Amino acid sequence: MGLLDKATRFAATAKDQYAELRDARDAAAVKPVAAAPLSDHEQQVLRHAIACGAPDPDALISRPEASHIVGVELGGARLVYDDSSVGVVFAADGRKHDSWSVAVSAWHGDEDGFDPAEQYRFVAEHVAGDEIGGLGQHALWDGSRLFVLAEPLLFHVEVRTPEGGERRGEAIAVARRVLARIEG
Repeated sequence: MGLLDKATRFAATAKDQYAELRDARDAAAVKPVAAAPLSDHEQQVLRHAIACGAPDPDALISRPEASHIVGVELGGARLVYDDSSVGVVFAADGRKHDSWSVAVSAWHGDEDGFDPAEQYRFVAEHVAGDEIGGLGQHALWDGSRLFVLAEPLLFHVEVRTPEGGERRGEAIAVARRVLARIEG
């Protein structure tokens, strides 16, 4: 074995060791975002949403399930909500403003009731996207969110990672977990 062969082998070994150290450093730099106790307002929002047909958001997906899907340790569930849905988000932050999150929100009605199929039709008419087979009665991917109708539930999933781009596969994996929990 010549000197050039030894140098090449040494350089390849050093490169592999550097890559392992860099990956370990980057993994150690990921910090789960801690969940905070619900404020009085959030507790009120949650009670109202459940009274109007939403399931308990904590029953939709667990932190370990969400962490497994994105491949990093995520923090505890934080409540997310708007006028028509309530859910949970699990998140982690990393170096250079990297972030990971998995959010699942179940839709609900108001005091007049809730028709998940009607709401899904509304979404399908107003959101451009692709129908996804094999998830509930209907599923629609709009490029960043996955809407799933599994009566009596309508929910949407959003997955974000530092790589960006479409997270369709991860969103489908989350939806399958949610469906397994509500059907099982």
